[in-house]
Amino acid sequence: MLKYASWIHGNAVQLEDPSGILVKKVGMGTEMQFNTLVPGISPPGTWCHIAIPSPVIVNDARLKLQKVFLLFQTGQHAAIDNLHIFDGPRRIFMQDVVPGRNSSARRTGNHMQAIDAQNTFTLPAPVEISFGVSISFTFRPVALTTSLGRADPEGKLLITTAGADFV
Repeated sequence: MLKYASWIHGNAVQLEDPSGILVKKVGMGTEMQFNTLVPGISPPGTWCHIAIPSPVIVNDARLKLQKVFLLFQTGQHAAIDNLHIFDGPRRIFMQDVVPGRNSSARRTGNHMQAIDAQNTFTLPAPVEISFGVSISFTFRPVALTTSLGRADPEGKLLITTAGADFV
């Protein structure tokens, strides 16, 4: 039974290495776009992080994290490739894309309007939370045409909100 749900606006996203990426905080969230394009070389992408307000104890009982949500929209040349969930320093969940092996973990398209299978990550079993929940994910170029101008208009990712369900 759901005991608590918590959400945060997409403007809370932090980039680990923003070099080569245009970052705009807009009314609906954080928009990132690949900016520095070198002919023949695809940009490396970057890890992004967003902390979820996390109740750890409610009515004298520790809560358990059941699922997280990351609502987003990508352009045709961008994707979310890896997603890790942390409780403070402890990684409690990870879903990684291994090139040539499990591209079904890759997230693309418009998934910012409603909760769906592409923006929901359910843990195999609920995990007791001790410190605070953070979602980390990679923003990566996909099928990028490096012959374009300085910035790729389809190399975009917009994060609108993130949330979590606790049981």
